[in-house]
Amino acid sequence: MSYKIAVASSDQRTIDLNFGAASEFLIYEVWENGEFGLIERREISETLQEGERSSCGDKGECKGGGCHGSGPHNPRVDLISDCRCLLCKKTGNPIQKQLDRKAISSFDVDGEIEEAIHKIVLYFYRVDHHHSLRGIANGSVI
Repeated sequence: MSYKIAVASSDQRTIDLNFGAASEFLIYEVWENGEFGLIERREISETLQEGERSSCGDKGECKGGGCHGSGPHNPRVDLISDCRCLLCKKTGNPIQKQLDRKAISSFDVDGEIEEAIHKIVLYFYRVDHHHSLRGIANGSVI
């Protein structure tokens, strides 16, 4: 069974953007054999950005400064709703709750995309096969 991973990156090499700062999400597919590849780029349209502003308050102003649509419903979450997880530099609590409701795991990561996806693939392999997660932080297979 394959699954998708959404990544917030400014340069397609590193995970260096917060959820709300991403102008697009890179979508990677992970296949049954553990290999993965970039399959598409999903841009945040102006329509989505407008929806985010309207969810911040009745005047479209972020009261907390730069929340990027952390109201009760964020259209960016819908944009990646077919993904198993999200990799970005940081997600806020309201966004985390929305992702949880859609069963999308999120990982706050700051580093190389390929290295992070290798660790995520190992993590999900162990979860799916009911193996110990010990050693996962350093990428160990043991």
